[in-house]
Amino acid sequence: MSTSTITSSGTKKGEFLAADVNTQLKNKNITTDIKVDTSSNTIFSFKVPDQRSGNVEVHYLHDYAAVSSSIGLTVYPTVNFSGVIGTNVASLGTNLSFDIKTGDFIKCNAEVSLSKVDLIASLTLHG
Repeated sequence: MSTSTITSSGTKKGEFLAADVNTQLKNKNITTDIKVDTSSNTIFSFKVPDQRSGNVEVHYLHDYAAVSSSIGLTVYPTVNFSGVIGTNVASLGTNLSFDIKTGDFIKCNAEVSLSKVDLIASLTLHG
């Protein structure tokens, strides 16, 4: 069963207005809480019943750049980061994975690419 609750509150003192909005989303055993107030403070809480199987991901997409990052919800998580920046002529990208427990990079890849009418070239490094 999925539920959502949105609450808000506000107080006005003279010309000053203090307000906040709270949102809680529940789906099965997963609960997400988000709170935003007039001071631009944002609080985010995410609860998963089986932490070994979950992760939190963030994605950003722009015309000339893209970033994706995730972190596992375990005591010693793996952190992943992927990013690319460029145009249809040249681009630069990377893919990194870091193991918090060992302090080692599990994956460290990078690529540079050039593309013109008479030339297509790329260099990929795997580590």
